[in-house]
Amino acid sequence: MSTPEAKPPEKPLWSESVSQWHYGSKCIFIILLIAALAGTFFVNLRIEQLIVWGIRGALALVSCCTLLWIYLDRRSRKYTVTNRRVSVEFGIVSKESNEVRIQDIRSINLTTKGLLGLLGIGRVEFASAAADDAEVVFWNVPGAAKIRDMVRSLQA
Repeated sequence: MSTPEAKPPEKPLWSESVSQWHYGSKCIFIILLIAALAGTFFVNLRIEQLIVWGIRGALALVSCCTLLWIYLDRRSRKYTVTNRRVSVEFGIVSKESNEVRIQDIRSINLTTKGLLGLLGIGRVEFASAAADDAEVVFWNVPGAAKIRDMVRSLQA
């Protein structure tokens, strides 16, 4: 009777969320809103003060809501590569996850586009033979090519 080989314990090799650069346009929008808010204090608007304070409140509210949306969106996705599997977990209150074992991955697709692509940010798709489409997709992750190469080296 032979004893089965002991597998090494699963250990995380890489874990990340969506790149901060993914939210660049939204951050510019927030900066413009805050600049407009600050401008209302220096420009003499010839309208009722109550309306001016309403505009200021609306600008502040939209800025805060956009900032909160960025925070929650970034926290809602977590990408992980371990020595045995790749997985994506998403959701805030209700969590969902997709994972593929490293040994079952049949194709790894990397897509980088535009300015974010020049910064090394891209989409990495992992597919197995069991599905037509990619089962695990890392959207807008920093170091996308390094992730692809890391998973390829784990397959060897």
